[in-house]
Amino acid sequence: MLLQEKMKSISFSQSEKTIIDFILNKQEAIESYSINDIAHQTYTSASTLIRIAHKLGFKGWTQMKQAFLNEVKYLQKNFKNINANQPFSATDSIHDIASKIFQTKNESLLDTLSLLQQEQIKKAIKIMQAKTNIKFFALANIVFLGEEFVYKLRHINKNASTYPIQNTMYQEALLSSNNDCAIILSYSGESPELLHIAKLLSQKQVPVIAITSIGNNRLEKLADITLHITTRENSYTKIAGFSSLESASFILDILYSTYFSLDYQNNFATKVNLSKLTEKRRLDNTILNDDNNFTL
Repeated sequence: MLLQEKMKSISFSQSEKTIIDFILNKQEAIESYSINDIAHQTYTSASTLIRIAHKLGFKGWTQMKQAFLNEVKYLQKNFKNINANQPFSATDSIHDIASKIFQTKNESLLDTLSLLQQEQIKKAIKIMQAKTNIKFFALANIVFLGEEFVYKLRHINKNASTYPIQNTMYQEALLSSNNDCAIILSYSGESPELLHIAKLLSQKQVPVIAITSIGNNRLEKLADITLHITTRENSYTKIAGFSSLESASFILDILYSTYFSLDYQNNFATKVNLSKLTEKRRLDNTILNDDNNFTL
């Protein structure tokens, strides 16, 4: 959940609500205000601001202020003329719908790229490289993204698995060891089932790479590494997860490709040899046929 959404959803006292309204109204201008400035402007006290920060899950006002400013700056980037929840309308033509879906996906990729932290990717890859097994956990349709990710890794001889059945997920979390690492993908970062799995893995001292939205969610707090996906969609009031799914798929492709590049030539040879041995089919299309040196 975005911090600004959380500010609107939590029950605050009247004096606290006055401060929340002040902060939301000022947006990025809040950067120039000290804690005492805000207290003076809202006829409250510095201790009230600190209490608000604690209610929102922060250690103090400074940490909350920085998180708020980071979120405001992020929300001002990209997605200028598109609504991720309703990218097209009932009156749009087929061409209009296609164009708007393209724009939504394109904006999602740009948005994800702006959130990417190379150091976090490096740390995630180091964990994946060090562990024998990669376990992927997700719910509902997100499992399909995991299956594609696992499929790619297994084709370069990296042991990876995902689990479409919840009971199996719990069992696999409990059976994990120091030979394993986990990737947990959750847009909200608040799914009870995945939070339970993250806690089980933590007890087993299994490193967790979280892929989730920006904001102060519980999954991020339980993870060793967090990679953020574009955060523009509502939880329920949307046509589909066009934006979040595109972003999550992009992050998984980055992880796979970066891991692949660690031993590029061997991985490429392994992938090609396995494909040739297991994907026998007649190819009449010269573009698809590897044996033809077809050029445009």
